[in-house]
Amino acid sequence: MKYYYYNKNTDNKGNHEVHSSDCNYLPSDPNRVLIGYEVDCKSAIARAKRDTGKTNFDGCYYCSRTCHTG
Repeated sequence: MKYYYYNKNTDNKGNHEVHSSDCNYLPSDPNRVLIGYEVDCKSAIARAKRDTGKTNFDGCYYCSRTCHTG
């Protein structure tokens, strides 16, 4: 299990990128929101959607590749 965060800013496709706490591309403190301690990126994205009511989340290509949709 890891801590997951999402970027407050959206990418060029309008998605908030989800990162694990050990990612080299983790956004700086002011630009990230803690999702929580989760089993994997899929459960982190599900929690972010549930907690925020937003649906535009995508996994980071580097740390959450199984959830990265492009």
